[in-house]
Amino acid sequence: MILLPKKGYLKRMRIYLAEMYPPLSRIVSAALLYLSFVGLLGRIHEVQLSLFSGFTLLGIWNIFAIFLILRLMDELKDKETDLELFRERPLPSGRVLESDIRFSLAVMFVSYLAANIWIGKMFWMAAALLGYSVLMFKYFFIPKILRRHLLLNLATHNPIIPLTLIYVVVLFSIEHGLRLEGINWSFSLLLVAMYWAMGFAWEIARKIRSREEENAYVTYSQILGRLGAVALAAVAQTATFLIGLYFFHSLSLSWPFVAILAAGYTVTVGAHARFVFNPNRITSKLKPSAEWFMMSLFVALIVDQVLTAWPEVL
Repeated sequence: MILLPKKGYLKRMRIYLAEMYPPLSRIVSAALLYLSFVGLLGRIHEVQLSLFSGFTLLGIWNIFAIFLILRLMDELKDKETDLELFRERPLPSGRVLESDIRFSLAVMFVSYLAANIWIGKMFWMAAALLGYSVLMFKYFFIPKILRRHLLLNLATHNPIIPLTLIYVVVLFSIEHGLRLEGINWSFSLLLVAMYWAMGFAWEIARKIRSREEENAYVTYSQILGRLGAVALAAVAQTATFLIGLYFFHSLSLSWPFVAILAAGYTVTVGAHARFVFNPNRITSKLKPSAEWFMMSLFVALIVDQVLTAWPEVL
């Protein structure tokens, strides 16, 4: 039974979302991710895209919602660690109640599934994706092992990214009347890999610290060393960049696509180099550069679509 939160729930959640999951910026990010990803799927399968449709809204909503669900779950999973190491955050500071998080999580569960119910096939896939997120929340029922081994935790949790992207591929196929066996899976899975690699790099980058910052919070720089952690993130981002170049060549993407993607990649590599040669509390902030690289890919693909395919649709 879900108990209604006390008076002030909405105000507390506004505080929480503003700090931990700003709705406007996250919706924009979800829209850019979805539109850029589907845009290249359209190029791969030579189909015209309809930007203003229920499928587009559903795709953007699902990306926004599933990552908000994961964020709320992390609040509950990490509450003891946050209480010890990150007391300024909304939940450990007491500005948001645990009951607020649990109630919001229940609301998001219902909203997420309800949005998918109008497309039968997608409902079951959305339910499967939600089921995987619940397994993550439960640490796949081996919490003692996964809590102690960050790399194993990464290996079991990070697949939520390609699973979400495969959901988008299936949604795309239903919207355009393509049978699953008619999907160009070699190119589609390569597209998934391109997005997954930069998401993987973001996960690594956000847990890299300089030696002076390290504490009881387990980071990849503790496990792999500063150079090892940076190299792992850089290799993943380089994979995204090289796959992008392959799509540029094989699908005849525009030169602005390459220019924007290369600019994002250069900024990211520069941030890595700055940290490697001068590690400190400022240069260790690699998460923003990883996000910049992701945005550069999204924008590059959308610009390419505007220059080529979308004028015919609009």
